[in-house]
Amino acid sequence: MKPIKIVVVLFLLFTLGCAPLTGSEQRISRRSADSPENVLTPVDYSQFGRPPIPVKILLLIPSEFERFEHVSNYEGSRIRHRLGRDAELEFKDAFGIEFAKVEVWPVQSEDRAMQMLWPEDPENAQMRAYDYVAIPRFLRVDSLESNEKYGFEIDMQVEFNAKNGSSITIKGHGECLIGKNAQSTPEKGAVLTLQYAVSGLLDGIEKRRSLFVR
Repeated sequence: MKPIKIVVVLFLLFTLGCAPLTGSEQRISRRSADSPENVLTPVDYSQFGRPPIPVKILLLIPSEFERFEHVSNYEGSRIRHRLGRDAELEFKDAFGIEFAKVEVWPVQSEDRAMQMLWPEDPENAQMRAYDYVAIPRFLRVDSLESNEKYGFEIDMQVEFNAKNGSSITIKGHGECLIGKNAQSTPEKGAVLTLQYAVSGLLDGIEKRRSLFVR
């Protein structure tokens, strides 16, 4: 009977809709993309940060990250997804749960954010009040459309830079495949996929708690 069970599981994974992934191997449950009750609901980050990691985080948002957009094609139309702005809002919520204290600073570029880490930089003195300086980055964003479904994949990373010059890099992956009969839109699908990627980041942080409080 074991081979039959494996075939059934693979069939279900292939045919079901949203496939959120956390930062490593864990899969969150999913429902059929075509079922009438399948309304895409926001990710609840409250499962993380229990308790919050007792460190202060300064999250730098480079302008190119904040302005990041992805263009998807849906039924002959081009849709612009402002993922950078959406990601900034998601990080504020997610990191506010995961860490004891979080502050967000906009910076003019990623290069400038890296320069601010140098001890000789004029703004570095202010940053010494924080345990880690975090710099986010989009690694990959893809979208697809077929006759029956549309979907997104997002890979992100955040580099946490400590006062002593060491760093911790955490990556998160999210993906979602949605049937066109589902009660959703490409815009909602993109944001949900982004939330899955952020959830993956939190999952990776949770698994490395000891590195943040050493």
